[in-house]
Amino acid sequence: MVRGSAGAVPDETAFAVGVVLRTVQQVQDRLWQELVPDGYTWPQFAVLHRLRIRPGIDQRTLGEVLSLDKATVAELVARMDQAGLVAREYTAADARRNALRLTDEGQAAFTHLAPWVAQVQLRMTAGLSSEETGRFLHLMRTVAGVTTGTWKPTAPVMTLIGLPADTTDNPGFLIRVAQQRHTRYWAEAVGTRLTAPQYGVLYRLAREPGIDQTTLSERVLLAKPRTGEILKRLIARGEVRREPDPCDGRRKLLFLTDDGLRVLYEVTPAALDVQHRLTQSLTAEERGQLLALLGRISET
Repeated sequence: MVRGSAGAVPDETAFAVGVVLRTVQQVQDRLWQELVPDGYTWPQFAVLHRLRIRPGIDQRTLGEVLSLDKATVAELVARMDQAGLVAREYTAADARRNALRLTDEGQAAFTHLAPWVAQVQLRMTAGLSSEETGRFLHLMRTVAGVTTGTWKPTAPVMTLIGLPADTTDNPGFLIRVAQQRHTRYWAEAVGTRLTAPQYGVLYRLAREPGIDQTTLSERVLLAKPRTGEILKRLIARGEVRREPDPCDGRRKLLFLTDDGLRVLYEVTPAALDVQHRLTQSLTAEERGQLLALLGRISET
């Protein structure tokens, strides 16, 4: 541990799964931008995929199976309806619920996008053997809090290598759900006082005082503009300060202020609780296995 006047900062291993999970999420985002055409987002394709294999489900069920909150799925379906990709139909059993189906345009969009999305999934796990991929999926289901689906598709499913019908066999889906879970736990434990990336910056400066912004960006695995925005906020709040490098006047060194250290120490117990909740269903051996597999995917 790194010690200071107000307490101790835990070793990095305490936060490793959450940090590497975010890195893997960034890998998937990069591959998605590189490979998936026409500006479609992951949530949009997830809706196309789910309605392709299970037409007629209602909006609430769609949100549940995709782990999207009510507001998000409502806005998503409304936009896709307006774009002519999704159609809503009243159900005889409950007039308050709309059954959702793909339009012809939605079916065509799914057929067009599916091979590219499959490539994203294949690229993510290309460095893993079949056995390792299976193990990774099992561990990620546990962390994401999902179980293998027991339903059967209600429509013929296009067979695509790397794009399983059941989303719980899709590494990208599990990574996103686990990351959403982490975000929810953080909001519950820490609230709005400090975001996870802001905490990461304070934590890194406690462990490596006097690094510059470029080095900080590399250490916290954030793009330079994003790191700059976070630093601007933390400096304005008096939690971080910049000092000229005595060896290079053009270079600024970063340090925590006393207020920054105080905030870090006060938030650390809650941050540790988030990590515990995220992996509490795993044994110590399983956490090690998941961390190793996530680390290999993060190098993609």
